Amino acid sequence: MLIIFAHPEAKSFCAAVKDTCAETLKKHGHEVKVSDLYEMKMILPLDKSDFTELSNPDFFKPQLEQKMANEKQRKTFSPELQAEHDKLEWCDTVLFVFPLYWFGMPGIMRNWCDRVLSMGFAYGPTEFGIKLRPRKGMVLYTTSGPKDFIGRFEPAIWQLTNECMLGFCGITALEPYVAYAVAHIDNEARLKMLEEVKDIMSKLDDRAVYKTA
Repeated sequence: MLIIFAHPEAKSFCAAVKDTCAETLKKHGHEVKVSDLYEMKMILPLDKSDFTELSNPDFFKPQLEQKMANEKQRKTFSPELQAEHDKLEWCDTVLFVFPLYWFGMPGIMRNWCDRVLSMGFAYGPTEFGIKLRPRKGMVLYTTSGPKDFIGRFEPAIWQLTNECMLGFCGITALEPYVAYAVAHIDNEARLKMLEEVKDIMSKLDDRAVYKTA
C-alpha cells in the first residue's frame, strides 16, 4: 500500500487520518509506504529539473521528455522521481490523503501527479485507462466546510480525482472518504471519524468501487 500525503502540519487532523490508515493497514498485514510530500519537500512543479538529460535541450516538451525517460527504464528521471515511480509500481493500492483546497487537492500533490503519473508510465500516448491496472486507488480528504455546502461540489471533485485522474491511468477508484468541517467539530466527533477510517482500512479489500454519476 502506498499513501500519498499532503498537509503542512504534522499535528493536523489530516495527518491523524494518514497515520490511522498506515497503522491499521499494517495491523492487518499490509506493507505500507508513505510519501509525505511536505516532509520530502516535493514542492517543484514539472520542469526540466525532473530529468538528468533531455532529448531536446532547445525546446522543452514535458510529455515527450516523460515518454523518452520511460522508454529508458526511467533512468533519466531525477532520483526523487525515480523513487516515486518505483513506489507506485510496487504498490497494489494507492491512497491520496489531503485537505481540500479550493475544491481540489493541494498544489504540492497536484505537482506530484503531474510529475509521477507520467506519459509512458501511467498513461498513453495511445493507450488510456490500462497502464496501472490492476491497482486500486482511494481519496480521503478533510474539509473546513460542512457537508451540506461541500457536497454540492463533490460530483465535480470526484469526477476529477476518480475518473479523470485514477481512471485515466487504469487505477480502479474506490468510494472516497470525506471528513467534513474538522476544524469546527469537537474532539469526540473527530475521534469518531478516525474510527470510521480505521474500519474502512480494516476492510479495504471489500471497499465498494466508485460508480460514475
